[in-house]
Amino acid sequence: MGSPVILQVVGYQNSGKTTLISKLLKELGKRYIQVGVIKHHGHGDRVDFNDAGKDTEQHRNAGAYITCVTSSNNSILTMDSELPLNKAIALYETLEMDCILIEGYKHHPFPRVVLLRNEIEDMDLVLNSHEVIAAIHSKKPEGTILQKSNSPQFMRDDEEGWINCLITYITQQYRRRVDHENV
Repeated sequence: MGSPVILQVVGYQNSGKTTLISKLLKELGKRYIQVGVIKHHGHGDRVDFNDAGKDTEQHRNAGAYITCVTSSNNSILTMDSELPLNKAIALYETLEMDCILIEGYKHHPFPRVVLLRNEIEDMDLVLNSHEVIAAIHSKKPEGTILQKSNSPQFMRDDEEGWINCLITYITQQYRRRVDHENV
């Protein structure tokens, strides 16, 4: 399997990133596209492993850098350090994901959806983006730089519009990759 389709979802806190990704996951699942999600926890504190008193906690406390517990129903991998985005993507590639949705990581240049709560205050998200697949606004844009953008613009309540746009992008990219591999 080749490289997965990567789509990044960026926006400031409480802009709707997790909700958007959850809705995309449901739609992509209907199309049998296997999706992995990488979320940036940008709050500086430790992620809660929620394994207090379990073997994995004991292994980590004894010095394991990585622990993995697996069963016939699921697997959980934990590390005692930050996993850089490029390595997380490489890991997902080995697991043969068709698509990777990245939540956050504003300073990494992947094709992205930009969620805007306030067009003026959040404009840096658009200006510092390499490739904007769509911009989704929580309130009506006032007509600044975004009017000159070639990227599709949606209001948050136009769920059908932005979901169709993003699903079309992902499925077209996915088909291109599959067709390229079959050549």
